Amino acid sequence: MNDQIRQKFLDVHNELRSLVANGKAEDGYGDYAPKAAAMNKLKYDCDVEKYAVKHAAKCVFQHSNTKGLGENVFMRGPAYDPVKAAEDASRSWFGELAQRGVGKDLTFSMKLFNNKVGHYTQMVWQSTKVIGCAVQACPKMSLAVCNYKEAGNMLNAKIYETGAPCSKCPGGCSEGLCVV
Repeated sequence: MNDQIRQKFLDVHNELRSLVANGKAEDGYGDYAPKAAAMNKLKYDCDVEKYAVKHAAKCVFQHSNTKGLGENVFMRGPAYDPVKAAEDASRSWFGELAQRGVGKDLTFSMKLFNNKVGHYTQMVWQSTKVIGCAVQACPKMSLAVCNYKEAGNMLNAKIYETGAPCSKCPGGCSEGLCVV
């Protein structure tokens, strides 16, 4: 991992979270995702990254069993540019919103889980504050992994609180995201 890859993961995540927070993210149900009242602007955490690096080094395209962290995984062909992998992974996970849809009820349910939008919902989980990611060149693939703290996708919990962007931020605001 290097700072260019870290920054790409972080920038794309925050760009896409900002789209949601400002009501500009297209939902597969034909409308836009509701605006978010208190979605955090993510920071990068190298301690969280260590878990992603450890898992990606296994070169196995599946989720780890890391406790206390959310996780998204992504695979491309071998020898894939790692900065491009960081961007493509983030956009692919987020793309579940437009492809499959979430709707207006933002309670994470088995219906949403079964609709296969869990990568998207983890990316925009309101209480998540930091990410740590990795891209690993493997013999048969390139593997990208992001870990999230606080973990999202808790059954019967709200993905995020709706409302005017930043209307419930405890501190500052930047591009519709709470700065903590």
